[in-house]
Amino acid sequence: MRLRRRAAGVVLILAAASFPLLGAPGTAAAQAQGGIVLPVRSHWQTLADSRQVYVSAPGDDAVLATDHDGQVVKKVEGLDGARGMTESADESTLYVALPDADAISVVDTATLTETRRIPTGAGTAPESLALAGGRLFFGYQATDFDAGIGSVTLTDATPTVTLDTAPVWYGKPRLASSPGAPDRLVAAESQGALGMRVYDVSSGTLRETAYSDAIADVEDVAVTPDGSSVITANGSNYYHQRWRLSDLTEEARYETGPYPNSVALDSHGTLAAGIVAGGDWDLYVYRPGETDAYRTVALSPGYADLVDRGVAWAPDGNRLFATRFPYSGEVVLDVITDIAKASSTITLSAPPTNPVGTPVTVTGKLTSLVPFPKHKTVTVTRSGVALPDVKVARDGTFRFTDTPPDWNTYPQYTVTYAGDARHVSGSGTVMVEFVS
Repeated sequence: MRLRRRAAGVVLILAAASFPLLGAPGTAAAQAQGGIVLPVRSHWQTLADSRQVYVSAPGDDAVLATDHDGQVVKKVEGLDGARGMTESADESTLYVALPDADAISVVDTATLTETRRIPTGAGTAPESLALAGGRLFFGYQATDFDAGIGSVTLTDATPTVTLDTAPVWYGKPRLASSPGAPDRLVAAESQGALGMRVYDVSSGTLRETAYSDAIADVEDVAVTPDGSSVITANGSNYYHQRWRLSDLTEEARYETGPYPNSVALDSHGTLAAGIVAGGDWDLYVYRPGETDAYRTVALSPGYADLVDRGVAWAPDGNRLFATRFPYSGEVVLDVITDIAKASSTITLSAPPTNPVGTPVTVTGKLTSLVPFPKHKTVTVTRSGVALPDVKVARDGTFRFTDTPPDWNTYPQYTVTYAGDARHVSGSGTVMVEFVS
């Protein structure tokens, strides 16, 4: 687990930093500065629509609603153990699973008030929710040792609740669906090795159409907007996976690093894949059909890691929301406003040692998955002292020579690209030891 210092702020400002070993190549680590402390002390899911962001807080018996800048709109209280959420297609209704009340809450998103509560049965403790086939589905506790999938009819004046007649899950399954496949429901095992299933729910019942036992202990799952694929975050892997919806054949892997815990897709299919701070990055962002991240993001510094199911998109893809949980017990929301821009990566190389009084040459390269402007420069500092700017060649390479004062035997060179209309800023740092 990383240790990071907290920084105050509201809207993210992207910067760059890295801390290589003495004489080692420097690499960029674009970092998002800022974060909004929310008035809740727990988290289960972050969800967003075109107007608001919702954070379910089971320990607070509440759902917190903020605007897209992270400013609190209202805290909907009295929601017993609020966990899984899903929203109607017209964004007028938010459904919230209430395991501590064995019920599902129906919340009007305009007034942010609970309009009714649907009992799901004693001891069911509903959790994950998804809409498919004109019904609301929920994962629930069927027996002491088994979990199942229940459903609610939403068109009836008095909703009818149907529970699974043959539960096949060990833990309450994570559920997902997509408008691109309106009659398909995806369910993934949350606490064991019972795999993932796809159901046809057009008849109102669960008819299994695909099964895979190649995945277990799923933290988060999402179906692509076109309904063709399923993407999973499995905490024991070092990558996210994409599966074909029709037969659950693995289609691709996203090399995100250790402990994937969050998946989010915007309406265009852009993927944000989150991990539990296993390296320099918290989030990897991919365009539809690609497996190379065009953007990586490190969330605000602090003793905090991205929480499970803690990532959500504004549907149009213009903003990305990420939720962290510091050791202080606060829940912090980060708002990434320039997510369409690509990362700028700087790698640096210098000799590990150099004679005092003689010049040292530092070489580097500026790279991105998106082309840079033709004429570009990088700024250079030596232990905080500005040096002349350096031109970058068309292939992204650059070099500079410097002779530090005799007293500065461990200078740190930092090279920064300021960013442009299509790129966020990026920087790299390398240190050289000068010896007599």
